Amino acid sequence: MKAILIAVVLLLVVAVLAIANAPASLVPMALEELEKRQLLDPKAPAITLAKLEGTVWEGRANEAIMTIDGEAVSLGVLSWQLEPMSLLDRTPIIHLTSNAPELRLQGTVVANEKGDISINNVEGRLPISLLEPWFPMLVKGDIAFVFDHIIVNPKQLLAIDGVLNVEYVDWLGGDYAMPLGSYMAQITLQDNLVHVDINDFSASLGMMGLLTINPVNGVYQFDATLQARPELAPEVTESIAWLGKRNSQGDIVLKSRGRF
Repeated sequence: MKAILIAVVLLLVVAVLAIANAPASLVPMALEELEKRQLLDPKAPAITLAKLEGTVWEGRANEAIMTIDGEAVSLGVLSWQLEPMSLLDRTPIIHLTSNAPELRLQGTVVANEKGDISINNVEGRLPISLLEPWFPMLVKGDIAFVFDHIIVNPKQLLAIDGVLNVEYVDWLGGDYAMPLGSYMAQITLQDNLVHVDINDFSASLGMMGLLTINPVNGVYQFDATLQARPELAPEVTESIAWLGKRNSQGDIVLKSRGRF
């Protein structure tokens, strides 16, 4: 009996060591299995991982690419930490950090038995130019973002609460970059629509507006008022006059509809 107990203990030790040292190369295989079992939304962004190091519990992919609507976005080096004890509660918790030349991102992903995924404490920065495939722009600048939480399931977006700071925006519609200023956007989910409330920080080009997006079909509506302040370059003042109609105060009123 003593020999059997010793053998069982040794087997358990070997099993624990094997699990603890499971190579990071198993992660792409796990993602493929989730896709085969249709546990991921087919429309959800796809992640490709290469040049992996470390283990399933703590590792990194030196090349990570996210594909959204056919457009590839480099995440650079993607590192992760999976909390082992969270698996016992059937609520896996993964801490993620991404670092690329043009994009920085970190956050915590929590999944539950219902299939809901909560992405918490999200912080990052990216250039506006990364949005060009989905939203044509004539500006350059950086977007710093902080999200308290984003909650999704395979069928829909359940909640979102965050802030975007669009910093040091320049107009590119002329022969040289012309400063516009910085802006803030509060993002929430209301009546199943994503609301993006935009305000300026006394920018040269004043802006107050609301962008609403249907997360199911990508249909958006953008209503805003642009105000050319004295320090705004004359070329920009002339250009924005073509974007909408003037109201009684001389501001430009924008009304746009479309689909991402």
